[in-house]
Amino acid sequence: MIFVVKCMKYKETEIQEYIWEHREDFSSMIEEPVFEEEPNKCPWEFEPWELLYYQTLKEYKLSYGSLEGLEIFGCEVRLPKEGESTIRTDFLGCLEGENGFVICELKVNKEPERQTYTGLFAYANHVKSKFAPMGRRDVFYLLIAPMEECIVREATISTLLYDKNRVLALIPEVGDTISSLKFKLWIPSKDEFRIFTKTAFAFENLDVFKISWRGAAGKWSPVKDGKKPNSKMIHRLNNVSHYAAQIMESYGINGFVYCSQAYPAVRDAGFYENGITICGVNPFKAAKTMFLLEAGCSLEDAAKMGVDVIEMVDIMPGLKNICKDPIGEDYCYWLSESWASCLDRIGLEVVKRVNYIFGPSTYLQGYGTFTWDSYLNNSSEDHLCWNYDICLTGIFRQLYDSKLERHYSAAKGYTKAQLRDVRERENLERHYIDMMYDHEHIREFIKSLIENEKPISNNDQGGII
Repeated sequence: MIFVVKCMKYKETEIQEYIWEHREDFSSMIEEPVFEEEPNKCPWEFEPWELLYYQTLKEYKLSYGSLEGLEIFGCEVRLPKEGESTIRTDFLGCLEGENGFVICELKVNKEPERQTYTGLFAYANHVKSKFAPMGRRDVFYLLIAPMEECIVREATISTLLYDKNRVLALIPEVGDTISSLKFKLWIPSKDEFRIFTKTAFAFENLDVFKISWRGAAGKWSPVKDGKKPNSKMIHRLNNVSHYAAQIMESYGINGFVYCSQAYPAVRDAGFYENGITICGVNPFKAAKTMFLLEAGCSLEDAAKMGVDVIEMVDIMPGLKNICKDPIGEDYCYWLSESWASCLDRIGLEVVKRVNYIFGPSTYLQGYGTFTWDSYLNNSSEDHLCWNYDICLTGIFRQLYDSKLERHYSAAKGYTKAQLRDVRERENLERHYIDMMYDHEHIREFIKSLIENEKPISNNDQGGII
């Protein structure tokens, strides 16, 4: 049966009351969606954006499956706080056998849906304060709205990708009578994922900060000249990068980090032997690349141009309406530089912490900033040293995990002869966990994020078939 969207015919309160009265049958009101099947091709044939899209689609599908166990136990639930305006949620519930609350926001018309996430997140923050400490996976966001506003669709994808929240969006549809109310699952399109990966992961958008230090010989590096670091020193340096990766994850930085140690000849020539390299996608540079790409520049040219070629009003046109005078400062450039300094602070703080000693500090340090491309071409920084475990964070980790999973899944179906060929090509003889920190594979993967480019088709919307 085809339903025509006529929710504006009914007041929001009427829709709300109907859902509440039929809450036990809520899951039956959801039309069965048809999810796009993942293409049947070799793991190495997937483009990075495809990995991201199908992994997100997989998680979204799992969230949809959870709705079968939805129990709505509250309607128009208010959370009053003394001295503040009352905040409420349309429905409050839980999922059978799963942790946390389901917070549902209902908007039946296009205009009000712009405030959807304002209400959802505000209410969720109140709930988290009541049941502290709560993690992001302890709240399931259910949005019922027309999904006609671009800002709402973008916000849904953003919270799925970056915040890693559990979010599901349903489009209400109704015929002549309210009893015909049904919900159609909204599914993200491919284009958002494709454009994101192509604009965000350009080499020029990856900021790099490296700090090197010398001190506590015997703890970090050999005491005698010409000696190589032992296994305990390597393990200790790997612990440093794992600790830094945890901080990066807590900040929401999409990137990677690893420690290194200079070769004995370089160390004995006076270079600081211990180093930590931190890399992250600068969101202001990525925004510049996306803006220029949409303006007609090629991806290569858009990535190479500096942030100073655009102004904040280019990204946020609404500023033109509230600023009487032209904006005098280059805020895009300034914010881009400020964001890069976040990597500096993490590196400096980590090195400071790992060099705590009793008494006066005796360690020496030096540092520098690069783009990922310029860093790779700097032999003294990247080549004349041992590079240890590389720890991925954010989208990098998610994409690489997805790629490894496909490689190993494909290998299960090979014959012994085929498996030997694949292992020779892909080094699959290495253990899965080792490959998660391996420089050779991860660097090749990072390179593929930039170089695996195909034209973007406006006709390929993807999602639901």
